[in-house]
Amino acid sequence: MKQLVFFIVVLLLVSCEKDSMELDALGSNVSIIGTWIEDGQKGDTLLLQRSGAFDKEKYGFTINDDGSFIERKNSGWCGTPPIAYDNFEGSWEAVSDSLLNITVAFWGGMLTYQIRIVYLDAEELAIRYLYTEARLDSR
Repeated sequence: MKQLVFFIVVLLLVSCEKDSMELDALGSNVSIIGTWIEDGQKGDTLLLQRSGAFDKEKYGFTINDDGSFIERKNSGWCGTPPIAYDNFEGSWEAVSDSLLNITVAFWGGMLTYQIRIVYLDAEELAIRYLYTEARLDSR
């Protein structure tokens, strides 16, 4: 019985430690404000690099301190390469220090989604998309 209790306590501590390690960078003075360009993917986590401007052929977004948001993404319904990119305007709101609500236009209407910040430092950002809701234009 003591071994089972010890195992459960260790498991809880390891789980909590992993979460706090992921969120340590968020407590720092590093700002998410700026332009971020896709740099790869690891499982369900999107990896981004800080940039001075958008890359013409990559996904990215800019988070502005006034609450505005610009997302560079697929400009049409077809996702088969070569993909044409365009900039779409929207807004963002911090729900917590690691959760953002995003509302942004896309080629067919408006999207609302939530992202969790997994990791953030001066040059790297890792996020996970939690949900997406689309409102289609009725043209």
